[in-house]
Amino acid sequence: MYHYVRDLPRTRFPEIKGMLTDDFAVQVKQLRTDFEMATLESALEFMIGNYHPRRNLCLMTFDDGLKEHFNEVTPILAESSIQGLFFLISGCVQDRTVAPVHMNHFLMAHLDFAKYQQLFLGALQNAGFENAIYDGLDATIYKRTYPRDSEEIARFKYLFNFILDAEQRDRIVTDLFESWVAPQREFSEKLYISWSEAREMQQAGMVIGGHSHTHRPLSKLTGAELQFDLESCWNLITANLLPQARWPFCYPYGKTDSFNHEAAVTLKRLGFACSFATEAGTNQPGANLYALRRFDCKDILSDYQRRSEELLTIPS
Repeated sequence: MYHYVRDLPRTRFPEIKGMLTDDFAVQVKQLRTDFEMATLESALEFMIGNYHPRRNLCLMTFDDGLKEHFNEVTPILAESSIQGLFFLISGCVQDRTVAPVHMNHFLMAHLDFAKYQQLFLGALQNAGFENAIYDGLDATIYKRTYPRDSEEIARFKYLFNFILDAEQRDRIVTDLFESWVAPQREFSEKLYISWSEAREMQQAGMVIGGHSHTHRPLSKLTGAELQFDLESCWNLITANLLPQARWPFCYPYGKTDSFNHEAAVTLKRLGFACSFATEAGTNQPGANLYALRRFDCKDILSDYQRRSEELLTIPS
């Protein structure tokens, strides 16, 4: 599972948490050595018991439909004849908006976190929220949801993504984003791929999937909101992209508390072949195709870096 893959030190936002492009290229080579690189078709055939590989399968997935997935990632994968699965937020591509979760990332990367938190919480209080807005949040939940962040940042992210009223939150974060970072449409065009770029990725051997229409936790939506979100996503990707034998999906946020049975049933009804979560682990034949587990790329990067350094120290 990958998100940002970019040459971070040379970007405007070096503090964004992602993988360096050079590290990604190294990891691709190592994965090819250690695994049979799967396609969506071979992975699903394995899951239903129709394919028996000689080595463990590895399927590479990329969330959010970011511009670097077109510019940087796809050429590296295509050169190695590896299929990647890329999950688009259909509303961001169609309407050229920036998902609030990403506005949050870039505001935290651009401003000192303490300053940003103060600005955001101050705006919330001006809108009528109480000072004790963090009271009652379960630390075990937000630390599990954001294990790579400090406790303070994990708490803020959980409040932002799961607790606050979405309309109120979106008004505040949009105002802050456009004041401190950039106009939303201008930034969106640089952040996300376009439909035409997604079609080029398909022609290069990649598979495109859905990542919802609004990138909200599906378990937090009403029944009507869930239907609208997933149907919008399905209709837009199937109308704007080249035909695919199978369409995958990826849950926003992806922990088990962020999606539910109703979401899985709706995805299957629409025609999505499977869906990926962010819970860590392997997938064995017979497992639920609508709750597939993944490993975060950064969880295995350090091991590959260590092994590469060991190889460099071996006398020639």
